[in-house]
Amino acid sequence: MDLIFSRGGADVIDATFRRARLSDADSMYELSLPFMESGALLVRDRELFVTQIEDFYVVEIDRTIAACAGIRRFSNNAEIFNVAVMQKWQGLGLGRFLLASIIGVLEAEGIGEVLLFSYTTIQWFERQGFVPMDPAGLPPERLALIDPIRDSIPLSRATVGGADGLEVLARMIDLRVRFDRSGIETTWDSSFDTLLKLADHNGVEVDSLCWAGICGTCSTRLRQGTISYHVAPEVGPEDGEVLLCIAQPLTDLELEL
Repeated sequence: MDLIFSRGGADVIDATFRRARLSDADSMYELSLPFMESGALLVRDRELFVTQIEDFYVVEIDRTIAACAGIRRFSNNAEIFNVAVMQKWQGLGLGRFLLASIIGVLEAEGIGEVLLFSYTTIQWFERQGFVPMDPAGLPPERLALIDPIRDSIPLSRATVGGADGLEVLARMIDLRVRFDRSGIETTWDSSFDTLLKLADHNGVEVDSLCWAGICGTCSTRLRQGTISYHVAPEVGPEDGEVLLCIAQPLTDLELEL
C-alpha cells in the first residue's frame, strides 16, 4: 500500500508498506540495532533477518527502509515483534500505520487475535488498543521462548480489517480531530472519506470548490498532527496548511477552523 502524508505545506512524503525482500535484511538489522542496544528491542543477530525474511514487513520512503516489524504466526493467533521506526520518522504516525497495516494483513488471513511483548513501550502499544494479558494464555510454543530475565509484558488485542492500513487504523483506535475556532472535537470516522466531509457533517464551514486537491480553496492551517492524502495535491498549500478535500488523519489532529 502507498501512503502520502504531510504535516503541512507543499512538501509531501511518499511511503510504501510492503512485504520485506531479501535485499532489505541488512537495512532492517541496521535500523533495529540502536533499539537493541538501548534495550527497547530484544537482541537479534543479522542472520535472523535473512532466514526469517518472509515474516517481515517494511515501510519504505525514498528507497530507504523507514520502519519494519515481523510476524510470528501460531495456530489461532500471531505475534508482532521487532517494531522499529527510524528516528527521523518518529512522531509522524508511521509506527501506527505500520502496526495497523500488519494487523490488517493478519485479519485477512483469518487470524482473530494479535499479541506482542513490550519492555519499554508498553504505554504506546496500550494507546493502540493492546491490553496486558495473562502469559498462561500464550501458545505453548511461545511460552517456551519467554526470557524471564528480560521481564517483558505480553499484550494482545483483536485484529481489525479494512481496505488499507489507514482504514484499519481508524477502526483500531479513536483518532481525534479538533476544529479550534469552531470549538468542535470529534472522532474520525473513515466513512466520511475526507476531513472536508467530516467538517461539513459537524457544521464547520469550509470554503471549497473542486473537492479534488486542484484549486486549493479548502487549504487550512494544521496546528498539530499528521495527515495523509488520497492523491498528491496539484496545488501546494501554504506552509503549515493542508487541503481538507483529499486528506484523512494519520494521527490526532488540531485544525485552525
